[in-house]
Amino acid sequence: MGTDFLVGSLLYFARVLVSSLICLFLGYLGIRILDLITTKITEFKTIKGNPIGTSLFVSGFFIFAGLVVYGSITKPFFQSQAVMIGPYFNIQQFFNVLLGFFVSLLLGFLFYLVFAKLTPFGADLDDINKSPVAVGFFLFAYEVFLGIIMYASITMPL
Repeated sequence: MGTDFLVGSLLYFARVLVSSLICLFLGYLGIRILDLITTKITEFKTIKGNPIGTSLFVSGFFIFAGLVVYGSITKPFFQSQAVMIGPYFNIQQFFNVLLGFFVSLLLGFLFYLVFAKLTPFGADLDDINKSPVAVGFFLFAYEVFLGIIMYASITMPL
């Protein structure tokens, strides 16, 4: 194994790590904003102390992280694939990820508005606050939803 291969692999790993960390931070931010949007659902207060609700939340974050890392390995935010110290940051791809993040927040808000306020199916979304397992599954579903959107926005051809 040559030095060029080793240096190239380490630089690629660094690019994947930076892309993944940016997306994971956006995921953390998305969960916090979801907590603010869903005013009648106290996500973290409800699942605290409940092993099933908490494990659903953590499981959803693992799936989200897996999708983000997979997308970052497939296509990190850097344009250069050559062995060089100064790779260029791909602003267009980063903008796609930010756009996907904001779309997921907008859709999450609209889903909450429709299901909690308009109750088209006669079920009140705020009722999930009565069960830590239901809240854990709600968070799980949002994290998977956000992960799929982030993965699509990372790997979208430019």
